[in-house]
Amino acid sequence: MKILYVTQRLPFGPGESFIVPEIQALLEAGHEVLVVPRLGGEPVRHDDVAEIVRRTRRLPGSAAVAATVAASVVRRPRATAAAFWRLRHRRPRRRVTYNALATAQGLWLARLARQWGADHIHAHWAHLTATMAMAAAEASGIPWSFTAHRYDVVLNNLLDQKLRSARFGRFIARCMLDLARPWLSPEALRRTAVIHMGVDVPERLVPPRPRPIPILLCPARLVPVKGQRYLVEAAGQLARRGIRFELWLAGDGPNRADLVSRIAQTGVTEQVRLLGALPHRELLGLYRRGEVDVVVLPSLDLGGGEHEGISVAAIEPMAWGLPVVSTSTGGMPELLERGAGVLVAPADGAALADALASLVQSPERRAGLGRAARQRILEEFDVRLIAAELARRFADRTGGPVAGPGPPPVAVAAGAPGADPWAKSSRSIMAPAEPEDA
Repeated sequence: MKILYVTQRLPFGPGESFIVPEIQALLEAGHEVLVVPRLGGEPVRHDDVAEIVRRTRRLPGSAAVAATVAASVVRRPRATAAAFWRLRHRRPRRRVTYNALATAQGLWLARLARQWGADHIHAHWAHLTATMAMAAAEASGIPWSFTAHRYDVVLNNLLDQKLRSARFGRFIARCMLDLARPWLSPEALRRTAVIHMGVDVPERLVPPRPRPIPILLCPARLVPVKGQRYLVEAAGQLARRGIRFELWLAGDGPNRADLVSRIAQTGVTEQVRLLGALPHRELLGLYRRGEVDVVVLPSLDLGGGEHEGISVAAIEPMAWGLPVVSTSTGGMPELLERGAGVLVAPADGAALADALASLVQSPERRAGLGRAARQRILEEFDVRLIAAELARRFADRTGGPVAGPGPPPVAVAAGAPGADPWAKSSRSIMAPAEPEDA
């Protein structure tokens, strides 16, 4: 199959690394993939995307997009009108404008998809990337689908319409589909599927190195939702109990200064190291070389849908047979069910300390949890199995029509912003990017 993948920025910028194994698995299975990021103004920062960069097409400037819209109005007036008609009556008005811009880009994408001979269009994120893919499908007649992650579900940007237009909408966790369920019509619900994000599962594991001081690793951005402040609190309790350990924080972000201060105040400067943002290859190297004993993700639920999905930062070490400690937030209970890991209450430093102490002091328990974790990943998170399921769904032509009913016979301009939105660079007036975690 020839599959066109719409991303937020990938392969540019630092985010969306969790999409890389999926694309690579599709390529290894013999499919052709063309990647089109909605935003592409940053340099490539990933260390494992050379093949994807070679298969990436950037969006053109605003003048070229505007010319495509004008040509589409002349050549395919009904399809163009239908693409913009979906945006009517949306609130707030700012979102209408952003959706109109993404729809305009989608008309350019439709032409690219036809020229390339795409069999299917798939968008990651259910927000503006999906708006863009929906418009491309509407204008080209090529079927499409999307992956909904976390915060893009909470935004509920035309979610029901997108599902009724798409072959299917993939939710990466049951809790994300449950979050969307009240907003969806019966027809939209029939087009949903829970398909996890996957990782490469290594064939051979390196036994953990025997160490007198076990290494704990937290691979996460230094932002409030990741909850590292409670991990520092737990580290202080472990130190006061006389338990020997090292804690490495691999990541960077706006909470760094606050964490440095908390580490000093808690008296664990000798036990806690801030590694900064590690390249993905280097992070996986820690697992491959057996340099980590326990991975911990003390995530929080901040309300308003701001919580962990099913974190790839937890799935990856589990694939390497490492035990994971996390909190009962978002999709983490779904990942760590059936004894595949340890769950504690969020924002509870004492409970986190107890869980870590039980693992730090028992190599046997670490090994048993690591085996259960790897088995869990083999069953439902192996990226090759997931890519095969996605490809099967991409090729399925029984999911219903690509496009919904067209609009009444009105001018296209009635569904588009009154002012010329392409007078500026599209990047300067785009909506904020989707949060780039899974």
